Amino acid sequence: MRCTGFLLLVLLSVGTTNSVRAQNVLEVSAKAIQQHFDHQTFPVYPPIAKAAHVQGTVVLDLRIGATGKIESMKVVSGPPMLQQAAIDCVKQWTFRPFEKEGSPVAAHGQYSIIFTLGGDSGPADELTAEANAPNQGAQKTPSQTITVNVRSETPIQGADAKVEQDFHAADDACKQGISSKEFNDATVSSCREAAVLAGELPTEGNYIAKRSAFVYAATAYGNVGRFQEALSWAVKAVEVVKLGHDSDSGKNAAYSTKGEIEALLGDYAASEQDLSQAEEPIRQKIVQEGKDTLQSTDPYLVKTLVRDLTLHAKVLQQLNRPDEAQKKLDEAAQLTK
Repeated sequence: MRCTGFLLLVLLSVGTTNSVRAQNVLEVSAKAIQQHFDHQTFPVYPPIAKAAHVQGTVVLDLRIGATGKIESMKVVSGPPMLQQAAIDCVKQWTFRPFEKEGSPVAAHGQYSIIFTLGGDSGPADELTAEANAPNQGAQKTPSQTITVNVRSETPIQGADAKVEQDFHAADDACKQGISSKEFNDATVSSCREAAVLAGELPTEGNYIAKRSAFVYAATAYGNVGRFQEALSWAVKAVEVVKLGHDSDSGKNAAYSTKGEIEALLGDYAASEQDLSQAEEPIRQKIVQEGKDTLQSTDPYLVKTLVRDLTLHAKVLQQLNRPDEAQKKLDEAAQLTK
């Protein structure tokens, strides 16, 4: 764990005033923190949290020294079972020094780490993304997020051992490529292999694995501009969720991916229908959490619905339905208040 800069900070700050220290600390956004990464590791999902199915967001308040090392941090919020894993990980991070007027300075900002158990969601929540994280007082500030996923707790059922082994190897390579934003032929190849092998798995008991692999394949093809091939995998993902054995976020991932690809292909009528299907399970989940109001304490749910509503509004505008488009934007604005 790298905390060597902390003692130096204490020694140098003796005799200085709080105002001087404040002037020498640069307040930075989560995006700036992300852009200054020099060495970054990813958290390990705590076994006890996995066993208890604990998920959530850990928000950390970070002070990064002028040398680019973490000097101090504190937990702002997050499930207790996940906080130490986030801390242990972030302590290992180093950064390219922040500068003010050409000189290295200490920096202060917040960063969020989202822990989710795999098998419930599509690729969007495994990518680095921005979310709103709680700050001191009533204000909110954007915090960059890292989503930590693990393979679904539901094992592959009824498959040949070799097929299962090959599927997991390809699936892991596919997800790693997408989460690392390696949008290239290697990632496409891994995702296609995982999706083909998923198609060979028995349907019974493997609904989530199939849907997830098909969504990732659609995403991989879409990211390299091969939209027709992307759509064929998205169609397969929707066919799986129609069987009725998936989660709300799984349904959203399938329909949202298909709707986005259809929009990119210019099929706005089909996209509009699929985006409506994508929104509804997430909207209902947010309403349930908010006790019949459009509120949620889960930033991932909010971000997911806002993303879909914004895309849906653009599609409705293309269909010359401006009033409906505005309603979607108004709903998105209400979620981000």
